[in-house]
Amino acid sequence: MNTALLSLMLASLAAAPASKDSAGENPVFKQLLAQGIRMSDGTAYKLRPPIMPDGLDAAGQLAAMAKVADARNPVKELMRNDYYAPVVTKVRNAKPPKDEEPAIRTIDVWFVVHGDWNTLVSKDFLESLTGEEKGKGHVVSKSGALTEKEMRKRNLAATTTGGCEQRFLYTTFSLFERVQLSATRFSTLTKGKNFVLAAGRIDPRFDKDSDYPNQWRPLLRDVRAEIKPGPAHPFSHAGGYAKITRLKEPAGAVFVEFHLVYEEAYGWFDGVTLVKQKVPLMVQEKVRTFRRKLTVAMEKKGEKKEKP
Repeated sequence: MNTALLSLMLASLAAAPASKDSAGENPVFKQLLAQGIRMSDGTAYKLRPPIMPDGLDAAGQLAAMAKVADARNPVKELMRNDYYAPVVTKVRNAKPPKDEEPAIRTIDVWFVVHGDWNTLVSKDFLESLTGEEKGKGHVVSKSGALTEKEMRKRNLAATTTGGCEQRFLYTTFSLFERVQLSATRFSTLTKGKNFVLAAGRIDPRFDKDSDYPNQWRPLLRDVRAEIKPGPAHPFSHAGGYAKITRLKEPAGAVFVEFHLVYEEAYGWFDGVTLVKQKVPLMVQEKVRTFRRKLTVAMEKKGEKKEKP
């Protein structure tokens, strides 16, 4: 998918009020790893586990990062405290498109960011990540969490129990001006002393929802070359998670990873692998923006502390 989803997953990391000792206790996260996401053909695709598990010492964390490093992007470069430090993005075809059947794709992203941990995991900062993209004419046209009233209307409830905060998150966004995606995800969030994790999957209870349906629509140009959504089609097969881990060394270094699996209908791009072509560079630019925004947020936080 495009970088909007990376921002949305990071934004959904806004810290949960309770704490856990292990990210593995997140129920949706456990489901994604153990059972996976079932696609339209009945096949389930499991997400890969995080390369940075909880409880590692500094040497173990470096060894974990070495799993995604290569000659072009060694660990030393990944750890560099710079806006332009490398970002590792891998787009794979778990099931390539064939005879106009859907493709199954996975996206994995890993990078390091340097900054104040409390600022990074604060609700204000994480929820600000989609601010510039959201609204009419932007990549993200609609996003948010269902209110208590909206949940009651659908006989749903989101609770915080056992250190996990539940949410129903809806999003409408466009991909490369070719397709508009709308999805409502059931998400669970967990927070520990050195990690924050958000995991979500499209909730089938919203497949035909009148306000927040799970669907995709082709983006068509009219005679005035204006882009307008075409007819709606079902979109129900996607899930992913994002995890932020505070590194032992150096101070202020944080490791971020993002993993997604989804079903891509042939009609999105007529079988062309646009995601694999475009996403790596787009993610790289999004991460650079993420790093700059963190620096600005830290500077503003420092200014507030200095005021009498």
